[in-house]
Amino acid sequence: MSEAEEPEVSPTGRPWPVLGEKAFHGLAGRIVTTIEPHTEADPAAMLFTLYSAAGALIGKGPHILTGGVHHGARIWSLIIGRTAGGMKGTSAAEIRRVLTVTDEGFVHDRVMGGLSSAEGLIIQVRDPSGDPDSDSYDEGVEDKRLLVIESEFASVLAQGKREGNTLLPLIRQAWDGGTLRTMTVKPKIATEPHIGIVGHITPTELRMKLNEAERAGGTMNRFLPVLSKRSKLLPDGGDLAEADVKALGAELRAVIDKAQTIGQMRRSTDAAKHWRELYDRLAADHAGDGPVAQVVARAAPQVLRLSVTAALLDGFDYIDLPHLEAAEAMWDYAEDTAWYVFGGGSGNPDLDRLRTFVDEGGEEGVTRTDINAKCFGRNKKASEVEALVVELLKINGYAEFTKPTAGRPVKGVRRIKPK
Repeated sequence: MSEAEEPEVSPTGRPWPVLGEKAFHGLAGRIVTTIEPHTEADPAAMLFTLYSAAGALIGKGPHILTGGVHHGARIWSLIIGRTAGGMKGTSAAEIRRVLTVTDEGFVHDRVMGGLSSAEGLIIQVRDPSGDPDSDSYDEGVEDKRLLVIESEFASVLAQGKREGNTLLPLIRQAWDGGTLRTMTVKPKIATEPHIGIVGHITPTELRMKLNEAERAGGTMNRFLPVLSKRSKLLPDGGDLAEADVKALGAELRAVIDKAQTIGQMRRSTDAAKHWRELYDRLAADHAGDGPVAQVVARAAPQVLRLSVTAALLDGFDYIDLPHLEAAEAMWDYAEDTAWYVFGGGSGNPDLDRLRTFVDEGGEEGVTRTDINAKCFGRNKKASEVEALVVELLKINGYAEFTKPTAGRPVKGVRRIKPK
Protein backbone atom coordinates (compact mmCIF):
# COMPACT_ATOMS: atom_id res chain seq x y z
CA MET A 1 0.00 0.00 0.00
CA SER A 2 1.41 3.42 -0.95
CA GLU A 3 1.78 6.22 1.56
CA ALA A 4 -1.08 8.13 -0.05
CA GLU A 5 -3.55 5.31 0.33
CA GLU A 6 -5.63 4.71 3.42
CA PRO A 7 -7.25 1.38 4.30
CA GLU A 8 -11.03 1.45 4.51
CA VAL A 9 -10.76 -1.06 7.36
CA SER A 10 -8.14 -0.91 10.09
CA PRO A 11 -5.88 -3.93 10.81
CA THR A 12 -8.18 -4.64 13.76
CA GLY A 13 -11.29 -4.71 11.56
CA ARG A 14 -12.60 -1.24 12.40
CA PRO A 15 -14.23 0.55 9.44
CA TRP A 16 -13.18 4.05 8.40
CA PRO A 17 -15.50 6.45 10.28
CA VAL A 18 -18.28 8.33 8.51
CA LEU A 19 -19.14 11.89 9.48
CA GLY A 20 -22.93 12.16 9.73
CA GLU A 21 -24.84 14.74 7.72
CA LYS A 22 -26.05 16.48 10.87
CA ALA A 23 -22.47 17.57 11.55
CA PHE A 24 -22.67 19.94 8.58
CA HIS A 25 -25.41 22.11 10.08
CA GLY A 26 -25.47 25.85 9.54
CA LEU A 27 -22.77 28.18 8.27
CA ALA A 28 -19.90 25.90 9.27
CA GLY A 29 -21.37 23.12 7.17
CA ARG A 30 -21.96 25.44 4.22
CA ILE A 31 -18.37 26.65 4.33
CA VAL A 32 -17.05 23.10 4.17
CA THR A 33 -19.50 21.87 1.54
CA THR A 34 -18.78 24.91 -0.64
CA ILE A 35 -15.04 24.27 -0.50
CA GLU A 36 -15.27 20.46 -0.75
CA PRO A 37 -15.70 20.04 -4.55
CA HIS A 38 -12.60 22.17 -5.14
CA THR A 39 -10.10 20.48 -2.84
CA GLU A 40 -8.56 17.09 -2.11
CA ALA A 41 -8.84 17.78 1.64
CA ASP A 42 -11.04 15.61 3.83
CA PRO A 43 -14.34 17.34 4.74
CA ALA A 44 -14.07 16.05 8.32
CA ALA A 45 -10.62 17.58 8.74
CA MET A 46 -11.85 20.88 7.34
CA LEU A 47 -14.93 20.97 9.59
CA PHE A 48 -13.06 20.24 12.81
CA THR A 49 -10.31 22.69 11.86
CA LEU A 50 -12.95 25.35 11.22
CA TYR A 51 -14.53 24.76 14.63
CA SER A 52 -11.14 25.09 16.34
CA ALA A 53 -10.22 28.21 14.39
CA ALA A 54 -13.57 29.96 14.70
CA GLY A 55 -13.68 29.15 18.40
CA ALA A 56 -10.29 30.77 18.89
CA LEU A 57 -11.48 33.84 16.97
CA ILE A 58 -14.64 34.15 19.07
CA GLY A 59 -12.82 34.18 22.38
CA LYS A 60 -13.84 33.01 25.83
CA GLY A 61 -16.96 35.11 26.43
CA PRO A 62 -19.78 32.80 25.30
CA HIS A 63 -20.13 29.62 27.35
CA ILE A 64 -22.45 27.14 28.96
CA LEU A 65 -22.16 26.57 32.70
CA THR A 66 -22.28 22.99 33.94
CA GLY A 67 -21.41 21.97 37.47
CA GLY A 68 -19.72 25.30 38.05
CA VAL A 69 -17.41 24.80 35.04
CA HIS A 70 -17.44 27.12 32.02
CA HIS A 71 -17.39 25.32 28.66
CA GLY A 72 -16.91 27.72 25.78
CA ALA A 73 -15.83 27.68 22.15
CA ARG A 74 -12.43 26.11 22.84
CA ILE A 75 -12.13 23.12 20.51
CA TRP A 76 -8.85 21.25 20.07
CA SER A 77 -8.63 19.03 17.00
CA LEU A 78 -5.97 16.43 16.24
CA ILE A 79 -5.98 15.68 12.51
CA ILE A 80 -4.62 12.17 11.91
CA GLY A 81 -3.46 11.09 8.46
CA ARG A 82 -0.54 9.64 6.58
CA THR A 83 2.31 11.94 5.55
CA ALA A 84 1.30 12.23 1.88
CA GLY A 85 -2.31 11.06 1.66
CA GLY A 86 -3.69 12.54 4.88
CA MET A 87 -4.05 16.04 3.36
CA LYS A 88 -3.69 17.51 6.84
CA GLY A 89 -1.95 20.68 5.72
CA THR A 90 -4.37 21.11 2.82
CA SER A 91 -7.36 21.05 5.16
CA ALA A 92 -5.81 23.81 7.27
CA ALA A 93 -4.90 25.87 4.20
CA GLU A 94 -8.46 25.78 2.85
CA ILE A 95 -9.94 27.01 6.12
CA ARG A 96 -7.22 29.62 6.44
CA ARG A 97 -8.39 31.20 3.15
CA VAL A 98 -11.80 31.89 4.66
CA LEU A 99 -10.36 33.02 8.00
CA THR A 100 -8.10 35.55 6.26
CA VAL A 101 -11.17 37.24 4.79
CA THR A 102 -12.92 37.04 8.16
CA ASP A 103 -10.11 38.64 10.17
CA GLU A 104 -6.79 39.11 8.39
CA GLY A 105 -5.19 40.72 11.43
CA PHE A 106 -5.97 37.70 13.62
CA VAL A 107 -4.62 35.28 11.03
CA HIS A 108 -1.43 37.33 10.66
CA ASP A 109 -0.77 37.99 14.35
CA ARG A 110 -2.54 35.31 16.39
CA VAL A 111 -2.15 32.12 14.33
CA MET A 112 1.17 30.35 14.81
CA GLY A 113 2.95 27.04 15.38
CA GLY A 114 6.12 25.78 17.03
CA LEU A 115 4.99 24.52 20.45
CA SER A 116 8.12 23.52 22.34
CA SER A 117 7.96 24.83 25.92
CA ALA A 118 5.51 26.05 28.52
CA GLU A 119 7.20 29.42 28.71
CA GLY A 120 7.12 29.81 24.94
CA LEU A 121 3.36 29.28 24.91
CA ILE A 122 2.70 31.66 27.79
CA ILE A 123 4.81 34.37 26.16
CA GLN A 124 2.32 34.55 23.29
CA VAL A 125 -0.53 35.45 25.70
CA ARG A 126 1.47 36.96 28.58
CA ASP A 127 0.42 39.71 30.98
CA PRO A 128 2.35 42.99 31.37
CA SER A 129 5.27 42.70 33.76
CA GLY A 130 7.81 44.94 35.41
CA ASP A 131 7.88 48.63 36.29
CA PRO A 132 5.96 50.69 33.69
CA ASP A 133 8.55 53.45 34.10
CA SER A 134 11.46 51.07 33.45
CA ASP A 135 13.14 50.38 30.10
CA SER A 136 12.69 46.67 30.81
CA TYR A 137 8.90 46.98 31.13
CA ASP A 138 7.04 44.30 29.16
CA GLU A 139 3.69 45.51 27.84
CA GLY A 140 2.49 41.93 27.47
CA VAL A 141 -0.05 40.83 24.88
CA GLU A 142 -3.39 42.61 24.81
CA ASP A 143 -5.20 40.01 22.69
CA LYS A 144 -5.47 36.83 24.77
CA ARG A 145 -6.80 34.79 21.84
CA LEU A 146 -4.40 32.42 20.13
CA LEU A 147 -4.71 29.67 17.52
CA VAL A 148 -1.86 27.17 17.34
CA ILE A 149 -1.67 25.05 14.19
CA GLU A 150 1.02 22.49 14.96
CA SER A 151 2.07 20.53 11.87
CA GLU A 152 4.55 18.40 13.85
CA PHE A 153 2.42 17.38 16.81
CA ALA A 154 4.52 14.27 17.40
CA SER A 155 7.29 16.56 18.66
CA VAL A 156 4.85 18.12 21.13
CA LEU A 157 3.94 14.71 22.53
CA ALA A 158 7.60 13.81 22.76
CA GLN A 159 8.09 16.65 25.25
CA GLY A 160 6.30 14.49 27.82
CA LYS A 161 9.35 12.26 28.28
CA ARG A 162 11.83 15.10 28.71
CA GLU A 163 12.75 15.71 32.31
CA GLY A 164 11.74 19.14 33.52
CA ASN A 165 9.64 20.01 30.46
CA THR A 166 6.24 21.28 31.60
CA LEU A 167 4.62 21.89 28.20
CA LEU A 168 2.08 19.06 28.42
CA PRO A 169 0.80 19.98 31.91
CA LEU A 170 0.47 23.59 30.77
CA ILE A 171 -1.44 22.52 27.66
CA ARG A 172 -3.91 20.68 29.86
CA GLN A 173 -4.36 23.82 31.97
CA ALA A 174 -4.94 25.87 28.82
CA TRP A 175 -7.74 23.52 27.74
CA ASP A 176 -9.31 23.66 31.20
CA GLY A 177 -9.16 27.46 31.27
CA GLY A 178 -7.92 29.91 33.87
CA THR A 179 -4.60 31.62 34.42
CA LEU A 180 -1.33 30.12 33.17
CA ARG A 181 2.03 30.69 34.82
CA THR A 182 5.55 29.32 34.92
CA MET A 183 7.04 28.30 38.26
CA THR A 184 10.29 30.19 37.81
CA VAL A 185 12.18 32.93 39.65
CA LYS A 186 10.72 35.48 37.24
CA PRO A 187 7.42 33.82 36.37
CA LYS A 188 5.58 34.45 33.14
CA ILE A 189 1.85 34.85 33.72
CA ALA A 190 -1.08 34.81 31.31
CA THR A 191 -4.43 35.76 32.82
CA GLU A 192 -7.47 34.05 31.31
CA PRO A 193 -6.11 33.29 27.84
CA HIS A 194 -8.23 31.61 25.15
CA ILE A 195 -6.10 29.16 23.17
CA GLY A 196 -7.20 26.90 20.34
CA ILE A 197 -5.01 24.12 18.97
CA VAL A 198 -5.06 22.10 15.76
CA GLY A 199 -2.46 19.34 15.68
CA HIS A 200 -1.33 17.23 12.72
CA ILE A 201 0.11 13.75 13.19
CA THR A 202 0.34 10.38 11.44
CA PRO A 203 -1.40 7.29 12.88
CA THR A 204 1.93 5.57 13.54
CA GLU A 205 3.38 8.60 15.33
CA LEU A 206 0.29 8.87 17.50
CA ARG A 207 0.34 5.20 18.48
CA MET A 208 4.04 5.36 19.30
CA LYS A 209 3.90 8.61 21.24
CA LEU A 210 0.62 8.20 23.13
CA ASN A 211 2.08 6.30 26.06
CA GLU A 212 4.85 8.86 26.50
CA ALA A 213 2.32 11.69 26.57
CA GLU A 214 -0.01 9.93 28.97
CA ARG A 215 2.72 9.57 31.58
CA ALA A 216 1.97 13.21 32.32
CA GLY A 217 -1.74 12.30 32.48
CA GLY A 218 -4.69 13.07 30.25
CA THR A 219 -3.24 15.21 27.50
CA MET A 220 -4.84 13.28 24.68
CA ASN A 221 -8.40 13.39 25.95
CA ARG A 222 -8.35 17.17 25.58
CA PHE A 223 -8.12 16.67 21.81
CA LEU A 224 -10.71 15.46 19.33
CA PRO A 225 -9.05 12.80 17.13
CA VAL A 226 -10.02 13.20 13.46
CA LEU A 227 -9.03 10.73 10.76
CA SER A 228 -8.19 12.43 7.47
CA LYS A 229 -7.48 11.16 3.98
CA ARG A 230 -7.46 12.43 0.42
CA SER A 231 -11.08 12.93 -0.63
CA LYS A 232 -10.49 12.88 -4.38
CA LEU A 233 -7.84 13.43 -7.06
CA LEU A 234 -7.73 16.89 -8.63
CA PRO A 235 -4.69 16.92 -10.91
CA ASP A 236 -5.51 20.42 -12.15
CA GLY A 237 -6.44 21.75 -8.72
CA GLY A 238 -9.74 23.27 -7.67
CA ASP A 239 -11.50 26.37 -8.97
CA LEU A 240 -13.26 27.85 -5.95
CA ALA A 241 -14.13 31.40 -6.92
CA GLU A 242 -12.57 34.18 -4.86
CA ALA A 243 -16.01 35.76 -4.66
CA ASP A 244 -17.29 32.65 -2.85
CA VAL A 245 -14.40 32.79 -0.39
CA LYS A 246 -15.10 36.46 0.32
CA ALA A 247 -18.82 35.82 0.79
CA LEU A 248 -18.18 32.98 3.24
CA GLY A 249 -15.61 35.05 5.12
CA ALA A 250 -18.05 37.93 5.43
CA GLU A 251 -20.77 35.65 6.79
CA LEU A 252 -18.35 34.18 9.30
CA ARG A 253 -17.29 37.68 10.37
CA ALA A 254 -20.91 38.58 11.10
CA VAL A 255 -21.62 35.55 13.31
CA ILE A 256 -18.31 35.99 15.16
CA ASP A 257 -19.07 39.65 15.83
CA LYS A 258 -22.40 38.59 17.35
CA ALA A 259 -20.85 35.70 19.28
CA GLN A 260 -18.37 38.04 20.95
CA THR A 261 -21.27 39.88 22.61
CA ILE A 262 -22.70 36.72 24.20
CA GLY A 263 -22.08 35.49 27.73
CA GLN A 264 -23.73 32.53 29.38
CA MET A 265 -25.78 30.35 27.05
CA ARG A 266 -28.64 27.96 27.74
CA ARG A 267 -30.37 25.14 25.88
CA SER A 268 -33.78 25.17 24.29
CA THR A 269 -36.40 22.80 25.68
CA ASP A 270 -35.78 20.27 22.89
CA ALA A 271 -32.00 20.48 23.29
CA ALA A 272 -32.24 20.10 27.07
CA LYS A 273 -34.34 16.95 26.67
CA HIS A 274 -31.93 15.47 24.13
CA TRP A 275 -28.94 16.36 26.31
CA ARG A 276 -30.33 14.40 29.26
CA GLU A 277 -30.79 11.36 27.00
CA LEU A 278 -27.38 11.79 25.37
CA TYR A 279 -25.58 12.29 28.66
CA ASP A 280 -26.28 8.71 29.73
CA ARG A 281 -24.34 7.46 26.70
CA LEU A 282 -21.53 9.98 27.03
CA ALA A 283 -21.02 9.20 30.71
CA ALA A 284 -21.00 5.42 30.19
CA ASP A 285 -17.66 3.64 30.62
CA HIS A 286 -17.78 1.48 27.50
CA ALA A 287 -14.20 1.86 26.29
CA GLY A 288 -12.52 -0.26 28.96
CA ASP A 289 -9.11 0.67 30.35
CA GLY A 290 -6.97 0.72 27.20
CA PRO A 291 -5.80 3.49 24.87
CA VAL A 292 -9.30 4.19 23.51
CA ALA A 293 -10.55 4.98 27.01
CA GLN A 294 -7.68 7.45 27.49
CA VAL A 295 -8.68 9.33 24.35
CA VAL A 296 -12.48 9.46 24.84
CA ALA A 297 -12.55 10.07 28.59
CA ARG A 298 -13.94 13.62 28.26
CA ALA A 299 -16.91 12.83 26.04
CA ALA A 300 -19.46 15.05 27.80
CA PRO A 301 -17.29 18.20 28.06
CA GLN A 302 -16.24 17.82 24.42
CA VAL A 303 -19.84 17.61 23.24
CA LEU A 304 -20.73 20.62 25.39
CA ARG A 305 -18.02 22.70 23.71
CA LEU A 306 -18.94 21.48 20.25
CA SER A 307 -22.60 22.38 20.84
CA VAL A 308 -21.69 25.86 22.06
CA THR A 309 -19.55 26.45 18.98
CA ALA A 310 -22.20 25.02 16.64
CA ALA A 311 -24.79 27.43 18.04
CA LEU A 312 -22.49 30.44 17.79
CA LEU A 313 -21.56 29.60 14.20
CA ASP A 314 -25.28 29.44 13.44
CA GLY A 315 -25.79 32.94 14.83
CA PHE A 316 -27.65 31.77 17.96
CA ASP A 317 -27.19 32.91 21.56
CA TYR A 318 -28.64 29.62 22.86
CA ILE A 319 -28.14 25.94 22.01
CA ASP A 320 -30.96 24.45 19.98
CA LEU A 321 -31.52 20.80 19.09
CA PRO A 322 -29.74 20.94 15.67
CA HIS A 323 -26.62 22.33 17.36
CA LEU A 324 -26.53 19.51 19.88
CA GLU A 325 -27.14 16.98 17.10
CA ALA A 326 -24.25 18.47 15.11
CA ALA A 327 -22.02 18.18 18.18
CA GLU A 328 -23.13 14.59 18.70
CA ALA A 329 -22.33 13.68 15.09
CA MET A 330 -18.89 15.25 15.36
CA TRP A 331 -18.21 13.43 18.62
CA ASP A 332 -19.27 10.13 17.04
CA TYR A 333 -16.66 10.70 14.34
CA ALA A 334 -13.98 11.47 16.93
CA GLU A 335 -14.87 8.40 18.97
CA ASP A 336 -14.90 6.19 15.87
CA THR A 337 -11.49 7.61 14.98
CA ALA A 338 -10.18 6.59 18.41
CA TRP A 339 -11.46 3.05 17.90
CA TYR A 340 -9.99 2.91 14.38
CA VAL A 341 -6.55 4.09 15.50
CA PHE A 342 -6.35 2.44 18.92
CA GLY A 343 -9.00 -0.28 18.81
CA GLY A 344 -6.41 -3.04 18.72
CA GLY A 345 -4.89 -1.92 21.98
CA SER A 346 -4.13 -4.67 24.46
CA GLY A 347 -4.10 -2.54 27.59
CA ASN A 348 -0.32 -3.16 27.81
CA PRO A 349 1.39 -0.04 26.39
CA ASP A 350 4.69 -1.84 25.80
CA LEU A 351 2.99 -4.64 23.89
CA ASP A 352 1.05 -2.12 21.81
CA ARG A 353 4.29 -0.25 21.09
CA LEU A 354 5.94 -3.48 19.93
CA ARG A 355 2.94 -4.38 17.78
CA THR A 356 2.99 -1.00 16.07
CA PHE A 357 6.74 -1.31 15.44
CA VAL A 358 6.35 -4.76 13.89
CA ASP A 359 3.37 -3.61 11.81
CA GLU A 360 5.52 -0.89 10.29
CA GLY A 361 8.03 -3.56 9.27
CA GLY A 362 5.33 -5.31 7.23
CA GLU A 363 5.88 -8.78 5.81
CA GLU A 364 9.65 -8.24 5.75
CA GLY A 365 9.59 -7.97 9.52
CA VAL A 366 11.95 -6.53 12.13
CA THR A 367 14.90 -8.17 13.84
CA ARG A 368 15.25 -8.82 17.55
CA THR A 369 18.14 -6.35 17.56
CA ASP A 370 15.96 -3.62 16.04
CA ILE A 371 13.20 -4.34 18.53
CA ASN A 372 15.56 -3.79 21.43
CA ALA A 373 17.39 -0.79 19.96
CA LYS A 374 14.81 1.08 17.87
CA CYS A 375 11.52 0.14 19.50
CA PHE A 376 12.58 0.33 23.16
CA GLY A 377 15.80 2.33 22.91
CA ARG A 378 17.74 -0.38 24.76
CA ASN A 379 15.86 0.59 27.92
CA LYS A 380 14.54 -2.91 28.60
CA LYS A 381 16.22 -6.10 29.69
CA ALA A 382 16.51 -8.85 27.12
CA SER A 383 14.19 -11.01 29.21
CA GLU A 384 11.53 -8.25 29.21
CA VAL A 385 11.73 -7.87 25.44
CA GLU A 386 11.52 -11.63 25.01
CA ALA A 387 8.40 -11.78 27.18
CA LEU A 388 6.74 -9.11 25.04
CA VAL A 389 7.66 -10.96 21.83
CA VAL A 390 6.14 -14.14 23.24
CA GLU A 391 2.89 -12.26 23.98
CA LEU A 392 2.84 -10.74 20.49
CA LEU A 393 3.26 -14.14 18.86
CA LYS A 394 0.10 -15.31 20.63
CA ILE A 395 -1.86 -12.77 18.55
CA ASN A 396 -3.12 -14.07 15.21
CA GLY A 397 -1.18 -12.47 12.35
CA TYR A 398 2.38 -12.53 13.72
CA ALA A 399 5.18 -15.05 13.28
CA GLU A 400 8.88 -15.49 13.94
CA PHE A 401 11.42 -15.70 11.13
CA THR A 402 15.09 -16.67 10.81
CA LYS A 403 17.47 -15.40 8.15
CA PRO A 404 20.75 -17.20 7.51
CA THR A 405 23.90 -15.07 7.44
CA ALA A 406 27.64 -15.71 7.21
CA GLY A 407 27.64 -15.80 10.99
CA ARG A 408 24.82 -16.39 13.42
CA PRO A 409 21.31 -16.46 11.93
CA VAL A 410 19.25 -13.30 12.34
CA LYS A 411 15.95 -13.77 14.18
CA GLY A 412 12.96 -11.52 14.20
CA VAL A 413 9.20 -11.07 14.00
CA ARG A 414 7.02 -10.20 11.04
CA ARG A 415 3.43 -9.54 10.15
CA ILE A 416 1.60 -12.30 8.24
CA LYS A 417 -1.91 -12.67 6.90
CA PRO A 418 -4.19 -13.70 9.76
CA LYS A 419 -5.53 -17.24 9.54
